[in-house]
Amino acid sequence: MSEARSRLAAVPRAALVCGAIAVVNGVCWAAVTPIFWVPDEVSHVGYAQHIAETGRLPSDPGDGVTERPGPSEEQNFLRKGLPFSVEGRPSWSRARDKQFKRDLEKGGFDRSRLGEGIAAGVHPPLYYLAEAVPYRLAQERTLLDRVMAMRLLSTLLAGVTVLFTFLFLRELLPRSPWAWTVGGLVTAFQPMLGFLAGGVTNDNLSFAASAALFYGIARAFHRGLGFAEGAIIGGAVATGMLTKASTIGLLPGVAFALAALLWRTPTAARRRALLAAGVAVVAAGLPWLAWVTYSRLTVGAGPAPAAGLVSDSVNGDLGDLREQVTYIWQAFLPRLPFMADQFPYYPPWEVYFKGFIGRFGWFEYGFPDAWYRVAAAVLVPIVALAGLAVARARRSLKGRWSEVLSYALMAGSLAIAIEFVAYRYHEVVNQSAFFEQGRYLFPLLPLYAALVALAVKGAGRRWGPAVGGFLVVLAMGHSLFSQLITISRFYA
Repeated sequence: MSEARSRLAAVPRAALVCGAIAVVNGVCWAAVTPIFWVPDEVSHVGYAQHIAETGRLPSDPGDGVTERPGPSEEQNFLRKGLPFSVEGRPSWSRARDKQFKRDLEKGGFDRSRLGEGIAAGVHPPLYYLAEAVPYRLAQERTLLDRVMAMRLLSTLLAGVTVLFTFLFLRELLPRSPWAWTVGGLVTAFQPMLGFLAGGVTNDNLSFAASAALFYGIARAFHRGLGFAEGAIIGGAVATGMLTKASTIGLLPGVAFALAALLWRTPTAARRRALLAAGVAVVAAGLPWLAWVTYSRLTVGAGPAPAAGLVSDSVNGDLGDLREQVTYIWQAFLPRLPFMADQFPYYPPWEVYFKGFIGRFGWFEYGFPDAWYRVAAAVLVPIVALAGLAVARARRSLKGRWSEVLSYALMAGSLAIAIEFVAYRYHEVVNQSAFFEQGRYLFPLLPLYAALVALAVKGAGRRWGPAVGGFLVVLAMGHSLFSQLITISRFYA
């Protein structure tokens, strides 16, 4: 107990404050966002509800079954009773609302059917097992109350994400405590993080696991690869893989980081580092292998659903390799003259940049287009200042190339993995739709915080505090206006 207290005391108070702000911001989003208006929330709620009510994981009936379980009575009543419109403001009615609440509070609904949770059933169960706890605690309440309880757990996960992001910055820039706080606060007020934290979605645990992973790797590079670092890295990977298997996209960078850490470890300490790397591999691999084995034996999922990376509808041959490479290239880079056009828009701008600045609800409303251009203009000096900080520290960076390359590989391999699945979805499932969403890159939030922290550092001792204060106020305004847009969209 005393050791745990000492470790908690070692966490900077500013880190705890940043995490608490992220939680409060998420609670605000949970309050203003109507139920089922976070992407796929109805499916994620259905998954957790099924576990909480039956004690079993959802099972796909399989390709040979034509009839799948429909929505539970409670889910069906809720969806029909609440106004839902992707085209305009929902039609709220006071009288209808009162009648709806009376009928909902009567209860008596059958909760046993999986319903919409079948769509989320391709994901590993860790997040949903956690969400079953607040669901059960509020079991005697209406589904609206139970979903709010589940949303509150998601807000706590946002706090964990920001906490580990702060600790990552502390390892990355050990001599710049002011920059840690600025990076943590700007991340805490990030609107899309808050919006997703205000809903029931496994993205929230995925973000927290990724932030812990970045922290573990940075800590290992700066303190040496010991058993604690190996446990953090392995535990973060296991948590991510048991939450959302897009974590696979981070593994090439993690593998490179472990190899680089072993290479740079002095001979006298290499045995200990090897054992620590083994701890990381075992801690990451065993839980995942146990889940895949259990899934195939009892749930009945095939390899893809067991992994949670793609659904069974995206199985099939790999198709044209050249087309895949072309698709992935154009998702992030300008089309080359010899390439066929893959997108009716420019994905880095329409999907990833706008999706980062803010596209809310089912990604059908956000800021006016001019605001995104203003955001891009603000980003330019931030990148320039960060580049200046890197240029000033170029001598010290010579000994940190392996660390920088590890982060670059984590980012690049995750992006490629996302676009690989996106290509399969577009070609096999629905050629008129595109899979990409900005939130899929949010496991890289610690790198965004690092960019902000480097910008503060690049401004120098004289202007750094002023630049940091400006960025924090800007982030607060960004978050506030995002919530006001949401309130206007649904209630004004």
